[in-house]
Amino acid sequence: MNERDLVFIGGGHTHALVLRMLAMKPIPNVRLTLISDTRLTPYSGMLPGFISGHYSQAQTHIDLNKLAQAGHIRFIHGRVTGLDVERKRIQVHNHPDIEYDKVSVNVGSTPNLTLPGAKEFAVGVKPVSQLTATWAHLLAHDYQGKTPHWAIVGAGAAGVEIALAIAHRFAKQQKPIQLSLVQSGSALLAGYQRGVQNRVRKALKYFNVTLVNNFRVVKVEQHQLVADDNQTLAIDKSIWCTPATAPTWPKEAGLATDEQGFIAVNAYLQSTSHTDVFAAGDVASMTFSPRPKAGVYAVRSAPFLTKNLRAAFGLSNFTPTKLQTTFLSLISLGNRTAAGQKMGISFSGGWVWRWKNHIDLTFMNLFQKHLPTMDSHMNEPMHCAGCGSKLGPQLLQDSLQALPIYKQANLAINLAKTEDAAVAIYRKEHSVYQSIDGFRAFTDDLYRLGIVTTHHGINDLYAMGIQPTSAQVWANICFAHPRLSKRDFQQLMSGITESLIHHETTLVGGHSTQGNETHVGIVVNGEQSNVWSKNNLKPGDCLLLNRPLGSGVILAADMQGKADAEIVDQLWAHLLTSNRTFFKALRALHVHGATDVSGFGLVGHCLEMVEGSDLQINIDSRKVPILAGALELSQAGIGSSLLPQLLPLKSRCNISKEAYSQVIDLLFDPQTNGGLLVSVSPEVATQLLKIDGVVKIGEVTARMLASEKEVAIH
Repeated sequence: MNERDLVFIGGGHTHALVLRMLAMKPIPNVRLTLISDTRLTPYSGMLPGFISGHYSQAQTHIDLNKLAQAGHIRFIHGRVTGLDVERKRIQVHNHPDIEYDKVSVNVGSTPNLTLPGAKEFAVGVKPVSQLTATWAHLLAHDYQGKTPHWAIVGAGAAGVEIALAIAHRFAKQQKPIQLSLVQSGSALLAGYQRGVQNRVRKALKYFNVTLVNNFRVVKVEQHQLVADDNQTLAIDKSIWCTPATAPTWPKEAGLATDEQGFIAVNAYLQSTSHTDVFAAGDVASMTFSPRPKAGVYAVRSAPFLTKNLRAAFGLSNFTPTKLQTTFLSLISLGNRTAAGQKMGISFSGGWVWRWKNHIDLTFMNLFQKHLPTMDSHMNEPMHCAGCGSKLGPQLLQDSLQALPIYKQANLAINLAKTEDAAVAIYRKEHSVYQSIDGFRAFTDDLYRLGIVTTHHGINDLYAMGIQPTSAQVWANICFAHPRLSKRDFQQLMSGITESLIHHETTLVGGHSTQGNETHVGIVVNGEQSNVWSKNNLKPGDCLLLNRPLGSGVILAADMQGKADAEIVDQLWAHLLTSNRTFFKALRALHVHGATDVSGFGLVGHCLEMVEGSDLQINIDSRKVPILAGALELSQAGIGSSLLPQLLPLKSRCNISKEAYSQVIDLLFDPQTNGGLLVSVSPEVATQLLKIDGVVKIGEVTARMLASEKEVAIH
């Protein structure tokens, strides 16, 4: 049973290695949590190769989401804004505080962009994740026939590599560019062997990169740099590779720092002022033995940080960090050549680049080919969470029809055929409607699980045109020490209550338990006289949907560690938004029929809408909106564990040869927090289609022949 929380802030090189080590040999009774503002963390050693075009983004980035899943590490996607060292709380943007018992910081550093105009007009080479995101836009910018002039500010090893990488990339694409490498002094790569300096000068000359010496930038303007002696350099863009600066929040938190604001640590990589705080990489200042901000030191600090975190929980003795004073230094030269030095010897050539390439790929393989093995649970098939964890429609129908039900005159009950919400209390003027929903957790971020569950549960009332007024919650929290259970419960309930406020709904009670897994359910109530029915469709109606499909297949892929970070990011952007805006627009108009798209997929819910009628729903498969990445994952054979129980519904569909076959399975994909599906007149549809995201996916027609199926897909 987990009893204490060890939280890692940032997914830098040191933390990535430490988490991998701890995943393979866990600290007993300690829960690991990683907080990162990106799911992908770049390997800085391969950044020049990425810029040059030698590597893809996937080859150069560690997927922290997959690392966390493989290592059973709780992952919180968020940006840390502060630390309360007295209460042991980590402040995260748009997220409740995360509590810790021990915390380690490895958030890296950024170039100094405090000069006037730098934040507005300059691009920092760090954080690397920001540069990689910006690079595609820089590369694709249209200068309308003009040769762009870019300045790389800072002529250290990083500046040299970036300048030559950009030059090579533009030359490879046969695009013109003028490059200037700007430095405040005149010595190129001071501290490097003369052989390395000479080889770099030749490379700069070969790629026509101008070295601008004795130019100390004091101001950045949109199209020029200004030096301290009033010199100016006309440019279109500047990329900064200047010495690193620290984030402000460690010093503001009261942690001991050096003069530059980096966290001061002792020989155990432990804060010199707060023993429960550790730090490594660029953000740390090793006061006992100062080192430059270099990736090699971050990597080689990992074993020491791992040992000392174990020691902090009483498992061993603390181990002083001992790092070499000299190391192999390799500089990429744009094309597939490199220069390097070690032990006073310099060298260069294509073989040096191949050597560097081998070192870099070996490191990245630790996170791409050799992650810790995920538990197989005795080779049982994967079972989905979210709406993919629900029972299939036929199983439900067969079971519910056989149940004995106590009958009441004012409650017409047919459990095999119900609306999205049921009448709980009958009143002549305003009946009380109630719905219940919930599922197994599909994320370790219980705050966001609470948000999604609330949006999802309230959709049932929205689908009937009912404003919810009250709610109750059942929370089953995964077994842990009471201290951790309290933290988890607070995270979950924060997400639920904040979302209920968004929906103008009051939490009135609930129930809590503990178990082997976290589950959450929500009961919502609303009072209404006239409600929208599922089955009141009219021939000629337009069928509208306001949200894309695909959450089921992406959640399934994510649970298997097969969903790329960008796809997961877009999924969560989808899951964390609600249907409230669309619901409020619908309430002002005349809706014939409505439902929400959830566990039975789009087609399953369409079949409910025409059940027992002489109507047919015609779906244009090419118009159905799909989440990014869902189609490719479906084509790769990934699907929700509920999908096999939904595919038999194809027997009730007429699928034409013209239908977009690749998207068919996604029409049956179970949706978590899916959209509202409404049947309205063409006149009302014209108004609703002005709303962002709303799409016409089909229409309603009369079935002319008894042999026609209830749903036609073309």
